[in-house]
Amino acid sequence: MNEQALTDERAERRRTILEAAIEIFAAHGFVNARTREIARVAGVGEGTIYLYFEGKDDLLLTAFREKVSEFCDSVSTLLAAPIPFEQRLQRFVAMQLSGIEADPDLATVILLESRQSTRFYREPVREVLREYSTAVERLITSGLLEGSVRPDLDVPLARRMLIGSLEEIALDWLLGQRTRPLAASSPEIARIFHAGIRGRTDG
Repeated sequence: MNEQALTDERAERRRTILEAAIEIFAAHGFVNARTREIARVAGVGEGTIYLYFEGKDDLLLTAFREKVSEFCDSVSTLLAAPIPFEQRLQRFVAMQLSGIEADPDLATVILLESRQSTRFYREPVREVLREYSTAVERLITSGLLEGSVRPDLDVPLARRMLIGSLEEIALDWLLGQRTRPLAASSPEIARIFHAGIRGRTDG
């Protein structure tokens, strides 16, 4: 087996272990999850996990970092799109909610189980959280620069409100029956938020 094939095999095994961990964390909770069960689902020996990750905390932190970084890259692409702020805002909301809907196990791990880890809010996760917060703030600022948002808007406060609202909506769906399509509410969520931050109009 050549070097590239070995690299690809290791990358695939790492991905399989990470996906198995997400499945187990979502099903049993972070505290109750066991590495031997993760290994069983991944189809590897328990010791193999430690060749790629330091343990449960590292698996959790890696899942969070990679997903949030991927999302922030998508936001950067969205910000470069030549579309009005209202459409950009709606697409942002849709991106976040459709991602949760497409992978509820990962969303459960990020929004719920991550809080069970004592290492979660330490560096470098704080850096990833800052990256996400900055991406949302850049989105709102783009509306300010276009004149679609009132000039006296407290952008950091608006950013916290948008993040908090989306988290609440996502948690309600994740903890409920999940009978309604989550992303379908994106246009209305964006409309309500935009109505609260845009300038007054005559009439």
